[in-house]
Amino acid sequence: MNILVTGATGFIGRSLVRRLMSDHVVHCLTRKVEALPDHPQVKGIEQDLAESLETSRLPGSVDAVIHLAQSRHFRRFPEQARDVFRVNTECTFELLDYGRRANTQVFIYASSGGVCGFQPQPSLETDPPQLMNFYHASKFAAECLVGSYSELFRTVNLRNFFVYGEGQRDMFMPGLVERVISGTPVTINGETGMMMNPIHVSDAVEATVRALDVERSDTFNIAGEETTSIAELAKLIGSLTEREPVFQREPDKGPVSMVANIEKMKYKLGVSPKVSLRDGLRRVVNDLLHEKRTQA
Repeated sequence: MNILVTGATGFIGRSLVRRLMSDHVVHCLTRKVEALPDHPQVKGIEQDLAESLETSRLPGSVDAVIHLAQSRHFRRFPEQARDVFRVNTECTFELLDYGRRANTQVFIYASSGGVCGFQPQPSLETDPPQLMNFYHASKFAAECLVGSYSELFRTVNLRNFFVYGEGQRDMFMPGLVERVISGTPVTINGETGMMMNPIHVSDAVEATVRALDVERSDTFNIAGEETTSIAELAKLIGSLTEREPVFQREPDKGPVSMVANIEKMKYKLGVSPKVSLRDGLRRVVNDLLHEKRTQA
């Protein structure tokens, strides 16, 4: 297949490109072409998606588009709201329109499990969205745009819940590891903090690859098998690092849960997560400790 991937040098993108490049020609949209693998089937296209998409530089036809890129400024609302909307939503439309003209067969959009909000039970793909902020609104708006093109090609929205793994920085899981290692207090709501079911990046990539072969348009939750809490994660990290986590408890606001039901992922994509939380966290811990040693 000829596949166009945005966000190709991002956290998920790096692993996805390496997974695809032996069997497919991968056209990679990125601001950092120099960071792409040196491989004959990897084609770099330098593009900052905060600017208008230069479709003249894209392949004349592609079999699939995998849109992973998201705004770097997703935490900076309202100052960077324009950038968030531009990359997360407006650019998605431009890519959909490009896909129409490029005879695309399948369009995959990496959304966020955050569009589901906090739910008292594991979120189903059919549950009404609970949009907590501008970022989630921009992602769900893009989901709606993607779905509206389903008469022209197969469209797939992947709602990623807490994807983590080696090489990730400045996100929830590596930040939690850093706090435990350094003895910085871990702030949690009540006794346990938020409930979640994180997924290792290798399993999330597998789900993305399987989505290329879906027979009809659909939306999938992409999350792990094991449900845990922030407190349990911190204790597990503590056992792996021989550190005792320090907790700072906020007043209990009642159950706070962002857990995904993954039955569709398992049975329609054929993906059952293989990396356990313990193994995945061990890899993250070793990765961060190795970085600290090399910087010392």
